[in-house]
Amino acid sequence: MNKGYLIAHVTVSDPVAYSEYAQAAGEAMQDFNPKIIAWSGQYENLEGESHERHVVFEFASFAEAKRFYESPKYQAARSIRAGAATGTFVLIEGADL
Repeated sequence: MNKGYLIAHVTVSDPVAYSEYAQAAGEAMQDFNPKIIAWSGQYENLEGESHERHVVFEFASFAEAKRFYESPKYQAARSIRAGAATGTFVLIEGADL
């Protein structure tokens, strides 16, 4: 089974509320145990809309990544983020090479 990845590109407009989101999202992730592949740090925007933060989480499968995103705990966290940041969130299935 291929891994699943959640990739997020985010620009924060309200750091205090975003911090609350990050705490709630971290708690929601505990049930799914993703591996952090990349977390902000140095980046270069080559094309498209630019965001200030970037993160890639690896899950056991695409279905597991989707279950996390759709989970009640994460959706509650997501509601906190709604007024604190804008961004793009993508789920992608890993390649079987």
